[in-house]
Amino acid sequence: MNLIIKKFESDLEKLPKINFDLIDLDREVDLFYSFMKPDRFSSVFDKMYPELRAIQNECVDKDECIRRYRNFLDNLQTINREEMQSAKEKIKVEWEKISDDFLKALSDHFDTEWPEGKPDIVGYVSNLPVFPRFLDEYAFCIGYRNTANVMETIGHEILHFLWFKKWKEVFPEIERKEYESPHLAWRLSEIMDPIILQCHPTIKELIKPKKWGYSSFESIKIGDLGMTEYFKKIYLDSVAYGDRFDVTLKKLWEEAKSHEKEISAF
Repeated sequence: MNLIIKKFESDLEKLPKINFDLIDLDREVDLFYSFMKPDRFSSVFDKMYPELRAIQNECVDKDECIRRYRNFLDNLQTINREEMQSAKEKIKVEWEKISDDFLKALSDHFDTEWPEGKPDIVGYVSNLPVFPRFLDEYAFCIGYRNTANVMETIGHEILHFLWFKKWKEVFPEIERKEYESPHLAWRLSEIMDPIILQCHPTIKELIKPKKWGYSSFESIKIGDLGMTEYFKKIYLDSVAYGDRFDVTLKKLWEEAKSHEKEISAF
């Protein structure tokens, strides 16, 4: 019994700690400036922060835009600081209830351990209306206005870290840049992340996810099936067959390459 307890405690010691902090102004300014460029998310920013688009249209260069964004966001952080701080504390309490179980379930499912020597994972509470992740830093952004859904966001972003660790082990020949938008490896990760949150029994019970990915997924079909249903079936069939996760990944990747045209619609 003591050996079992010691192994359990040893396993827990290998898990990263998840810390939450308010985003610093410099990082938030840089992220806002990046997302305001025309891309898949710019309309979200335009809807929530029309003032920033007006500022951008008036600026003569990047330096002026950054300076004016800084003033706007500094004021926004000041106004919202109390609400952000309160949300951060609530998020910390709620996440700590499930953190070890979630991280362990993910490690067991992916058949890979969390990397040794990495700093703690950090979730930055921010004013961003979208939630980017930073793979090399093991950091991500979350919102504070809808804390009811934040567990799903945290689970989604953390899953990406271990997914791409395993991905590198299985596909060492694929370049690091392929892990980011708009590359196919990135697209597959975005398709599979919510499928795993929804379909792994332990993870689903912990996270209680509601979403199945981007709204744009709903209009994409592969043959007669919706894209999410198509990859969900491949994943669940592989799990039911008893495949190791590296085999599951290889199956998913072959299907992604076969249907790159359809997948590239989102």
